Amino acid sequence: MRLKIVIASAVVLLLAQQALGETQEESSLPDAGSGKFYRGKSEGWFWYKDPAEEQPDEPHKIELPPPPPPPPAPEKEVEKQEPAAPKGPAVFSVAWIKKNLPIYRDRAIDNPTDENVQAYYYLQRVMMDKASKFSEMSSRVIMKDPFLDEDSRRPVATYAANALNREVASNKDKVLKSLGGKVGLFFFFKSNCVLCAEQANVLQSLTTSTGINIIPVSVDGRPLDNGAFPDYRVDDGQSKKLEIFQTPALALAIPPNKTEIVGYGAITLDVLFNRILIVSKESGLIDKKTFDSTQPFFDNGLLSLDDNDGIDEDLLNDPQKFVESMKKKLARKAIDGEPHNETEQ
Repeated sequence: MRLKIVIASAVVLLLAQQALGETQEESSLPDAGSGKFYRGKSEGWFWYKDPAEEQPDEPHKIELPPPPPPPPAPEKEVEKQEPAAPKGPAVFSVAWIKKNLPIYRDRAIDNPTDENVQAYYYLQRVMMDKASKFSEMSSRVIMKDPFLDEDSRRPVATYAANALNREVASNKDKVLKSLGGKVGLFFFFKSNCVLCAEQANVLQSLTTSTGINIIPVSVDGRPLDNGAFPDYRVDDGQSKKLEIFQTPALALAIPPNKTEIVGYGAITLDVLFNRILIVSKESGLIDKKTFDSTQPFFDNGLLSLDDNDGIDEDLLNDPQKFVESMKKKLARKAIDGEPHNETEQ
C-alpha cells in the first residue's frame, strides 16, 4: 500500500514539473477565452506586453585604411628685404669732398648766384684746410724720422751739398783708378759717325783720368774721320754677338770673358763714370759699400719688393705695428745693406 502511495506521489510531482515548463514556454499574450487568458486576469484583460525588440545584427565592421595625412601647409613666402643702402662717406672726408666738390662747382657755374658760388668756395676752403693740416703734420713726422727725411740722404743746404760732392768725387776717382788695371772699354764706331767722333774725345779723357784702356772697334772697317784711335780693330762678329746695331756703343770688358753694355749714343764723362761703377758693382768687382761711397747721397736703406717678408693684412691694418716693422727693416739695411726677415730679428 505504501509503495503505491510513493509511486503516485512521484507521478504527481512529474506532472507538476511538466506543467510548469509548458507555462514558461507559453506566449506572454494569451488568446481570449483560453485558460491562459483567465489565468492572466491579474494583469487585466486588455493589457498586453510589447514584444521585445529584436536587436539587429551588428554589421561586420570593415576596417578602412587610415586617411592620408593632410598636405603640408604652404610655406609663407619670405618677404625679400632689400639690402640696406650702404652708408656714404663721412661729410667733409676726402672721399666725400672728392665726390661732391664737382657737384658744387658745376652748380655754381650753371647758376652763379651768391649762395651757390659761396657754397663752392667754402667747400674748397675745407679741402685746403685739410691739406694744410696734413702738410703740417707731415713736416713734424718727417723731421723726427731719418728714414723719411730726404735731407738725411741728400742735404739741401748748399754748403753741405758741396762738401758731399767733393767727398764723392774723391772716392769716385779712387775707385775708378782701382778699376783701371782690371777692366777695359769697347768702343764701337763707324768712320762717318759724327757722334762717334765726339764720343772719342770723351773716351780719351776717361783713359787720362782713370787709366781704363779703350778698345776701339770699327764696325765698317774704316777709321774715324777725325783720326782718333788710329789703332782700331775691325769688327769680326763682336757687335753681332752683343746685339749692337747702332753707334757709338760702349761695353765694359770684364776679364776673363764677360762683357756688359754700358750705353749707346754720346755719353758725358760723369755719366760714363757712374755707369762703369754700376756695372762693376753688379759684376762683383766692387762691393756695395764701396759703390755707395761714390754716390752723391747717403743710402740709409732702400726699400724693394723683397722687403715684404713678414707683412700681412693684419700688420697693414695696424699703423703702429706696420711703422715699427718698416723701421726695423730699414735700420738693418742701413747697417749692412741686406734685408732681414722679421722672424730673424
